[in-house]
Amino acid sequence: MIHTVKCYPEFFRALADGSKPFEVRKNDRVYETGDFLAINEFLPEEDPYTIRSGTADNGGGEFRRAADGGYYSGKCALFRITYVLDDPRFCKEGMVVLGLARQVY
Repeated sequence: MIHTVKCYPEFFRALADGSKPFEVRKNDRVYETGDFLAINEFLPEEDPYTIRSGTADNGGGEFRRAADGGYYSGKCALFRITYVLDDPRFCKEGMVVLGLARQVY
């Protein structure tokens, strides 16, 4: 199974450079070890670096697709879920921590 999710820029960068090998998510899907997480960088409307023109190209050649509440930058990273922590002793109700391994493609 491939789960496609949004991620704010500061967290996306840490995932992409390998300094953050986990993700905390709402437990609103059936996440299982061995599944894949396709993480798309998302720029919220309130982010001062988000373009507001509604165009696909910001002039610098960087693709940005408008979405509800912001824009997708076009950057994506693929991870395999290596561990799922959903124990209520360690996770807030309704949340899950996913251990991740970056997939090179």
